[in-house]
Amino acid sequence: MKKILSIIALALLFASCDDFTELKPKGKNLLSTADELELLLNVEYSNFYQFDMYQLTGDLICVTNNIPNLLSSPTPSRAALILTWADDRMDLMADLTTSDSDYSQLYGYVGQIANPILSSLEYATGDADKKARLRAEALTLRAWCQFLLVNKYAAAYNPATAATTPGVPYVLEDWDITVPPEQWTVAEVYDQIMKDCDDAIALDALPETPVNQMRMGKACPYAIKALALMSMQKFDEAESAAKLSLEVNDAIADYWSDDYTQQVMCFMIPTLFTPAVYRPQLACEEDLFHTHSVLNFMPLRTPECESALEAGHSALVRMPTDGMRYNYMMNQGQMTQGVSGYTTIWDMDASSSWNMYGLKTTQQYLIVAECELRKGNYDESMRYLDAIRSKRVDPSAYVPFQGSVSGKAEAIACLKQTALGENVYSVYNFIERKRWNQLDDMKETLTRTILGNTYTLEPDSPMWIFPFPGNAMDNNPNLHQNYKKNEK
Repeated sequence: MKKILSIIALALLFASCDDFTELKPKGKNLLSTADELELLLNVEYSNFYQFDMYQLTGDLICVTNNIPNLLSSPTPSRAALILTWADDRMDLMADLTTSDSDYSQLYGYVGQIANPILSSLEYATGDADKKARLRAEALTLRAWCQFLLVNKYAAAYNPATAATTPGVPYVLEDWDITVPPEQWTVAEVYDQIMKDCDDAIALDALPETPVNQMRMGKACPYAIKALALMSMQKFDEAESAAKLSLEVNDAIADYWSDDYTQQVMCFMIPTLFTPAVYRPQLACEEDLFHTHSVLNFMPLRTPECESALEAGHSALVRMPTDGMRYNYMMNQGQMTQGVSGYTTIWDMDASSSWNMYGLKTTQQYLIVAECELRKGNYDESMRYLDAIRSKRVDPSAYVPFQGSVSGKAEAIACLKQTALGENVYSVYNFIERKRWNQLDDMKETLTRTILGNTYTLEPDSPMWIFPFPGNAMDNNPNLHQNYKKNEK
């Protein structure tokens, strides 16, 4: 992908570090105009190569080495601990987490983009409307980063305990860089996410259609707010925020249309082609905020995931695989990874992209569906699920849920199945399931079988809380590992 604009030269002018909350950055931001500050937002949000959250839910296995060797090694690797859900060895997992690209990238976006803009706008020259837009974008970007951080490294929000449950640092623009940032409680983090979103919304400065999908638009603060409110179990408010986001953009890409179809050429018989989903980079109508990823790291889709997906769903039958490329005569991923019975996802088309961390309209449809379900409005809930399913399920197999669901348990099963298909190739299955673990009517124990051994992950497992990386712990004495379940 071409860079929208290089900011290498500008990066030399302001505080920069690989892990913003770990090291003491040197220097000072010298950008002094709104036009100069806007250049900081021209970033390609990509290279999210920490596969923790995909892997923990059991839907995908994201390792490229031989799995039998990985699991039989006398010295367990970090990947082996996650694959086997070894939650009795969290201290070892913490020791093996020397660094974490999710942590460094997300705090990097806060410390190198959002906060420099917010701290400089008061003194910057330039058009007042542009300055308001930049402030709203920076607030929204910070809220998105902090939402992902608190979901990975802290316990899920529990209204009864959030005020005393340790969360993550929330780095504000007035942070004194000579003082290590404090670890906020989960409640404090979510309250600040809400404030950032509300402040961005109040400015009423974001465009309905941003200059590209790696810039925050008007729908984004509502979308992040809705996701956060769902975690806080404030369902009525979440539904309102989700609907406001959908008022700006309610498009859903039709993965069965010609516009979203690519023809995968077979290597074995070059004249044969198989149709698969194609999501054009920065041009998929349902993407509110895009993080670029291609599916060429060869994740294995597990049998448990395949059995849970709806028959005819595009996530099951139209995802590009290396099996398609070899006319289903061989599976290169399985040959490399040493396991059978798994589908290897492998998209080598560099002009398409999967939105693994970003914001989509369909997340908001799922929120409204769950909120209506909780009010007992099953027909309305299914209507929102059908809006997604009608663009995801093979038209020859599609049957609406609306009008056929009358009980809560059945409605929850439909919601979970639709959410799985929509989120399977993103971090949001992890986020949703972690949130559901706080709800008696939604939580469940996950199981998966690898090489004949069955593993389980309980809703209250400490593995739902990833360790802070060692380089962050070494440089910030205020950080304490949240998987230990200590309270402030």
